[in-house]
Amino acid sequence: MKAIKNRFLLLIASLGLISCEGFLDEKPEKSILVPQTVEDVRALLDYYTNLNDNALADFILADDWVTEDANWESLSPWEQNTYLWKQQVFEPSERSTDYTKLYRKIFTANVSLEVLEGLGIGAEVRSLRGEALFIRALAYFQLSQLFLPSPMLGGDEIKLPVKLNPNVNESSQWWPVSKVLIQVEQDLVEAFELVGSSSQFKNRPNKQVVKAVLARLYLYEERWEDALNAANYILEQGTVSLLDYHEMDSTAAYPFSLFNSEVMYYGITSSFSVTASSATYINPDLMGKYEEGDLRKPLFFTESGEKHLFKGSYNGDYNLFTGISLPEMYLSGAEALVRMDRVQDGLDLMAILAEKRYQSMDFWDGNLSKNPLDLVLEERQKELVFRGTRWMDMKRLHALGELDDVPTREIADQNYQLTGSDKLYLILPSYELELENN
Repeated sequence: MKAIKNRFLLLIASLGLISCEGFLDEKPEKSILVPQTVEDVRALLDYYTNLNDNALADFILADDWVTEDANWESLSPWEQNTYLWKQQVFEPSERSTDYTKLYRKIFTANVSLEVLEGLGIGAEVRSLRGEALFIRALAYFQLSQLFLPSPMLGGDEIKLPVKLNPNVNESSQWWPVSKVLIQVEQDLVEAFELVGSSSQFKNRPNKQVVKAVLARLYLYEERWEDALNAANYILEQGTVSLLDYHEMDSTAAYPFSLFNSEVMYYGITSSFSVTASSATYINPDLMGKYEEGDLRKPLFFTESGEKHLFKGSYNGDYNLFTGISLPEMYLSGAEALVRMDRVQDGLDLMAILAEKRYQSMDFWDGNLSKNPLDLVLEERQKELVFRGTRWMDMKRLHALGELDDVPTREIADQNYQLTGSDKLYLILPSYELELENN
């Protein structure tokens, strides 16, 4: 065991030496890479502090939260710019932690895939290959949401550097969003065939987790039937179960436990300046949507004067849970059904979730007078608040012309609005572009 642990630490240190200076920028000798065995790859893919740590920028961009002038002024320049929905948020010499973090995941996946190519076709090799493909797909999907236009609006002029192998001496290919998402789907479809039906730990993907990301992808691409089928696959398995919010303690500092019954795949986003700040307030417009009888209001939020702070992380502390959970599948399936004009089926699916979220179904029934699509989208925002999915939803709803209320933030008595599709993606950091071109 000690020998395995030491090898694991050496693997991580080696990858860190390569990736901490940026993806594909330095050209280290490949001989310093030590992964050679199944055990080595297993260690790489279990490094959850790397592979399950998600980006911060998409949380900052989302309209779930607001802050005050004094706190905004304490943020780093790139965080300030992102909060104001500026397209160019990085200074010329500034690194992007999120960019580097996501490409480090891709490099880890590519290294793992290359090693596995030479290790035969055994069951464990196949499963590990599936995990590596999933990690690569999820990272490119997240990068596309940050640095590429919506797939329904974007042209081919905005591109992302892509590599499907770990050869640091090989130049990247530059792909538009359409081609990136084709690769994401291909990786996920293959991963589904290779990974197991269940996983020992929730930092590892299984078939249901892969389908959950496919459901997200299909919603993003407005492929409603495919999204429904992916969500239904998970709901029909019955291996994860909804929490009953009637049984939760709303007086607890953090009501939800880590790895609770709804968690399918672990993910975390953490920042003392943003996610853990005592001045990261819930958007008042969003708070107003939690009506009487909604059990989420006292479980998710705590009052701070006239404002509200978030306490409902499924990580059980101040770190945000940005993984994958079961309620999202009910919401994705319901939205797809409503958009396919199967309105009653969609509302019936929503009612299963609502039974666990409302004090009584009488409170839920009071919502049924709303437009069905508006209701589903409102429930999605309320249920998935601070889960890292809102920016993706904002982009796709904007593409559909359904982001009715223009998101607005106020800093120093000046209003900033999220208007125009060109504000719905970030420009790649100049520093990273220079490294890619060298």
